[in-house]
Amino acid sequence: MIHHRSTKSALAFALAAAAVSGFATLTFPASADVTAVHGMADNKATPVSNRATDPRSDDKTTRAVDTAFQGDPDDPKRPPTKFIGIIRDSRIAVRDPRTTPQWHDLSELLPRNFGRLVDISLAAPDEGTTVHITVLNERGKVAQSRCTVFPTPGSRTAPAWPENCTEFIDLTRM
Repeated sequence: MIHHRSTKSALAFALAAAAVSGFATLTFPASADVTAVHGMADNKATPVSNRATDPRSDDKTTRAVDTAFQGDPDDPKRPPTKFIGIIRDSRIAVRDPRTTPQWHDLSELLPRNFGRLVDISLAAPDEGTTVHITVLNERGKVAQSRCTVFPTPGSRTAPAWPENCTEFIDLTRM
């Protein structure tokens, strides 16, 4: 692994590598605040500075971030939309760029006393109207919710965030 002296050079290197290979793992100085990164083979994350994922504050620790695209470029009623999910201080926030506000807290949908969250995954199934959000806690428990994202949550025909989502189901008990 190549280590870089500055965040800017590391980012430039990673972008160049991603352009050539389609995949890059980023490592940055340990002075920042993200503690989990998807896609790392050894499941060890070097902290990175990623304040842009915080919807409201720079004072909290982002534990994980993931994204998913949902929609169909050939359907004007369901244009491709990028959804972002973050775990910050054991709270789940999902960004829907079509709504105001754009960030939505789904933490109230978790099972009671689920524990400290450490990871998140977003998936967009082929049926084209939902995003599945899966979270992991520090004890290895996994829970999943399904959010209907087309039509746009909060529109005349769809419930607003978080009412457009199911309660998280603890999948480790199944």
